[in-house]
Amino acid sequence: MNAEHIPEPRRRAGPLIRAVAMLQVKLLLGAARDLALSPLTLGAALLDLVLLKSHEPRFFRAVLRIGERTEDWIDLWSGARHPDSPPRENVDALLARVEEVVRDPQTGARRARVLKRWAERQMAQARQRAAEEVSTRMKALSDRTGKRSED
Repeated sequence: MNAEHIPEPRRRAGPLIRAVAMLQVKLLLGAARDLALSPLTLGAALLDLVLLKSHEPRFFRAVLRIGERTEDWIDLWSGARHPDSPPRENVDALLARVEEVVRDPQTGARRARVLKRWAERQMAQARQRAAEEVSTRMKALSDRTGKRSED
């Protein structure tokens, strides 16, 4: 019996190493998020308890919604999806762009500047939204306490 030797496809370590690195970065992001959200949830719940007589709990739920959005953005287990599945605009896309910057020095510098400006804009917008939200809620809270003291 003359069986032809069919070579096995060559297996490369690169994709596995990349997947492990991506998972580790996502795990770190998730841990940082959890560390930040832990005291926020406690503070929000405490604030809701203090204001329970005047309104329904809302601050705690707001922090939970933030956690849910960041969970979707980090998308920790996306590496388990089929490689041909459509990409999502989440941390995977951001990390792919960062990887492009690192791998291609010619376009990398320009893309790094674009990514940096994008990240700075996102942070500025997030700070502005947070400041507006805090200002609005503090004004509403002071209006309520002012009305109570008049009564």
